[in-house]
Amino acid sequence: MVLTSSDYIQIIAAIIYGIALYCTVVTFKRTKELDQITITETIFNDLRELDRELSKLPSGSQHDPARNELYSHILNTVDWLSFLINVKVITDRRMIGYMKPTLIQYSQDLFVQKMLADERYSNSYQQFRKLYQRMKVG
Repeated sequence: MVLTSSDYIQIIAAIIYGIALYCTVVTFKRTKELDQITITETIFNDLRELDRELSKLPSGSQHDPARNELYSHILNTVDWLSFLINVKVITDRRMIGYMKPTLIQYSQDLFVQKMLADERYSNSYQQFRKLYQRMKVG
């Protein structure tokens, strides 16, 4: 079988289309990863700011309402991050592995010690609870 020049052109066009498809897939993966990094970075910046505000509060029972409000804001932010991980908006295992110790620490320090003692929060932060249980197992 002899290949004609149009056969060569079709082969070259198919190779070019294949390369273009590969580049599209690689670009899509990188964009998705960058989106996850951006979302995570924004959430962690918010958490750092809330932690800073919390550390500026003087000790004493007169500041408990402000402290509890900050605890609630922190846990709402962590719950939102947990939701994004649970519904697979954030899927990068390396990022989740990096965040795991921080999320576990928030759970142990803030959620268990501060919020579970208050009955109002007994059914709150379900996404955080779900993610925490998965992290403890895995």
